[in-house]
Amino acid sequence: MQLMESQEIIEHVDELAFFKEFTSEEKAEVVSFTQNFVLYRDGDLIVQQDSTDPSLHILLNGEVELRKNEQPDVIISTLLPGSIFGTIPALHISPRNKNVIALKKSMVLRLDRPMLDGLNPAVINKFNVEFIKVLFRRVAEMNVKVARERGEIMRITSTYGMINDELDKTPSLSEQTRITSNLMYEQLKNIQHQAE
Repeated sequence: MQLMESQEIIEHVDELAFFKEFTSEEKAEVVSFTQNFVLYRDGDLIVQQDSTDPSLHILLNGEVELRKNEQPDVIISTLLPGSIFGTIPALHISPRNKNVIALKKSMVLRLDRPMLDGLNPAVINKFNVEFIKVLFRRVAEMNVKVARERGEIMRITSTYGMINDELDKTPSLSEQTRITSNLMYEQLKNIQHQAE
């Protein structure tokens, strides 16, 4: 982990869509907090699971991955420049539930309470607007995912219903298998109703 030079920081901030609505003066004010721009090497731990780091991070360049201690070989997600992770410093701090690890050389802006206290209110408002946009995008993505899953549940229930009907018509089927099949179909219908 190392701190960055102002000129290199400005170049990365200018490239990121997150800062598109910031004026040159507002970007310069953000960049003046050079201690909050940190460069991580491949394999560096940026956020540790179970820590209570009260910071929000914006990935300016590089690539990071999310993993959990319980399944260290499973990559939960890979984040690219413009991604945000961590906690909004003004909110209740709870332990982090994932590790964030640099996959390659990565520059991160670490928004913490001292930085937010030192920024002009107009700059803080710009950050808040961008955070809201990110949250809306995430909600929209989740809605699409839920709609897809809902459709998949309906397809599975419908298909299983047809199979269940055929099983009911099979005279050699044991009563126990018939009861189990009917129970599974009822469970699928319940899941489908809950998803609607």
